[in-house]
Amino acid sequence: MKNSRRRFLKLLAACSSAVATRPVAALAAPAGATPPRRARRPAHPAPPSAPTAALRAEIERQQRDLAKTLKTLRDYPLEPGSDPAFVLAPMRAERKS
Repeated sequence: MKNSRRRFLKLLAACSSAVATRPVAALAAPAGATPPRRARRPAHPAPPSAPTAALRAEIERQQRDLAKTLKTLRDYPLEPGSDPAFVLAPMRAERKS
């Protein structure tokens, strides 16, 4: 328990010192300096490029394969009243020793 308390106090001290020294960094900036401006996004983003023929063919192939797999799963015969495929059961948490 001492180890975790020491680790916590070290973290607290590090965060406190970071917060305490933050204003000093702002004071170190030249008086006339202004913060850099954020770059603006274009008003109208460029339209996405059209997919290539190979990409369209691959997407169509994957859609066909997915439809075939779903049809196989949906057509699988199940007996009325059969057990579900899975059951979620709560597990007890293990105590740390």
